[in-house]
Amino acid sequence: MEDLINSINREFPLEEGEITILRESLRTISFSKGGIIIRKGDIDDSIYFIRKGVWRAHLDREGEELTIWFAIQGEIIFSSWGHIRNQPSRFSITASCDSTVIEMKRDTIERLSSHSINFNKWLHKLYVDTILSMDDQLVNISYFTAEQRYLAFMKKMPSIFQQVPLKEIAGFIGVTPQSLSRIRANLKE
Repeated sequence: MEDLINSINREFPLEEGEITILRESLRTISFSKGGIIIRKGDIDDSIYFIRKGVWRAHLDREGEELTIWFAIQGEIIFSSWGHIRNQPSRFSITASCDSTVIEMKRDTIERLSSHSINFNKWLHKLYVDTILSMDDQLVNISYFTAEQRYLAFMKKMPSIFQQVPLKEIAGFIGVTPQSLSRIRANLKE
């Protein structure tokens, strides 16, 4: 938790009272593999900062889970519908391995945003980084071949292959597990 507070404070110095609010309101939560932090249909207005582990957002499609995105240590996860609009999440977010997050509730964000310019600057940067990341993902899915998507995924998250089943990775890059195996075999040649 102190790492997160120090990171915010280094980039956008906060007043002592603001730091106290963060210390009192942030909480660390641990999840076992398969634990659900946000369930489709639930309203969750928090932002979660990943301290350890791999998380994935997914939907059910005809009895199969479709992975929308992965997030790893140092990234954030949240339901934009719950966090921004206070509406039910459109997908579930599940721990792909034993994981730890730090939760920041929307009421804490609103409390600090109401009087801290530097907290607002930090929050703005957080949202912009998230939007740019999603933009990259949309371009990758829409434009690149399956092999190119796989290579981009490997570059961004090389350690994920030891923590996540290949069928989830295959679903994320939009291929069957068999096609992913062929792509991997072709790249080894």
